[in-house]
Amino acid sequence: MITVFALYIYTGAVLQKPITYWYDVNRCRYFASKIMNQPPIPGEERQKITAVCKLQQVKNGTEIHH
Repeated sequence: MITVFALYIYTGAVLQKPITYWYDVNRCRYFASKIMNQPPIPGEERQKITAVCKLQQVKNGTEIHH
């Protein structure tokens, strides 16, 4: 098992898949902020998007981004 930062993305209260894993908390937080600051899609109802980074243990062999 290895400890990484998991990027969780919620649309409203619904957790979206897939969850991505990062070695560096700063990279995880960078992508979380970019996701939350996206402009709305024209013609669609705006939904609240929340992205958070949490510590999590994953199995060896799991795809982890740098």
